[in-house]
Amino acid sequence: MDTTSAGRTRRIAIVLGSGAGMYLSFGIVLIYGFSVFIVPIAEDTQWDRTLVAAVVAPMAIVNGLMSPVVGALTDRFGPRRVLTVSSVLMAIGLIGVGVASQNLPIFVVALAVASLLGSGQTGVPYTYVVVGWFHARRGLALGVMLSFVGLGIATVPSILAIIISEWGWRFAFMVAGLASMAVTLPVALFVIRDPPVVPVSTRAEGCTVRQAVATASFWLMLGAFFLNYFAAAAGSIALPVVLVDRGASPANAALVMSLVGLSFIVARLGFGALLDRLPPVPLTSLASLSPVAGHLILSSSEGQIPVYVSAVFFGLATGAEGDAIGYLLSRRFGMRSFGKLYGINYMALAVGAGLGSASLHIMAAEGTRYVETFTIFAGIALIAPILLMLDSRTRSLAR
Repeated sequence: MDTTSAGRTRRIAIVLGSGAGMYLSFGIVLIYGFSVFIVPIAEDTQWDRTLVAAVVAPMAIVNGLMSPVVGALTDRFGPRRVLTVSSVLMAIGLIGVGVASQNLPIFVVALAVASLLGSGQTGVPYTYVVVGWFHARRGLALGVMLSFVGLGIATVPSILAIIISEWGWRFAFMVAGLASMAVTLPVALFVIRDPPVVPVSTRAEGCTVRQAVATASFWLMLGAFFLNYFAAAAGSIALPVVLVDRGASPANAALVMSLVGLSFIVARLGFGALLDRLPPVPLTSLASLSPVAGHLILSSSEGQIPVYVSAVFFGLATGAEGDAIGYLLSRRFGMRSFGKLYGINYMALAVGAGLGSASLHIMAAEGTRYVETFTIFAGIALIAPILLMLDSRTRSLAR
């Protein structure tokens, strides 16, 4: 690892550049950003709001299923090539949503295609870059890079809400496509550099995918990450809709995502630094209790203020998990197949976010109501830290 001044400057630039790419990544625009599209689309088209909200599921599933493929491509060709190509493809997909969405089936297909084309603009290649360039302060570097996700959550939905109110939701999708390419393509071309080649002797110390999936540790982590994001992302994405139902205007309701994003940033920076200093598994388990608190607050209240309080807990949960996945996987299984393994775990996050959000809205619409639904989701979220603490092999990482 280059420890010269030039080497340090390069690594700092790579962290910040990766963060800029994550700011307008798939998850920001098409998962968290979609939260401000739901009500305007339903009002403009008269499509059923529950069906519009449930579109998050096929988007996230398509993107999630592609994550292991993106991880394998990143392992083989390097993150820079993957990010360059996917930057252009994601823009094409988003513009296509704005142009082609004339009825609900076409809208769903267009979003699924956009998810497919944007599958490379996720945390898989960006995390690969940062993990490959940093060793001594890997947790902090991941926290800095992924804190830009929080900045995106805090600002992008509100910006999209303004565009929607002025020019319509279809135009907002096209603007999002052009803006994402304007940021991510220069980053991929001029800032991102593939990590140094790891010596064969070092690579051999890591696990292959087959070796990793044969361990209980892999499956316990995968299950915990899935359930945590299932509950936390569902709660986050539902917040603007819940606020509208409680009397807020759509524009004001979108501002709640700023609280999610700011809490996300705090979790990224603070949790990333703590991972380098404290036992990571107990620390991650503690952070996984945040969505439990968020859903219990929503289930026991009816006003608007508790919604903003719950946003803080959902932001902390999603922020901490992003740091934990890359850190725990690299420490437990090494870098030999990191791209593939991270891709599989990112698939769990993406699918969890989509299924969680769709399930929450469907359950609430089917008569369970939001209050009871939030209670159920609190119970689901509680399983995640239990799975992490059951993993005795992962707990050996504690130091």
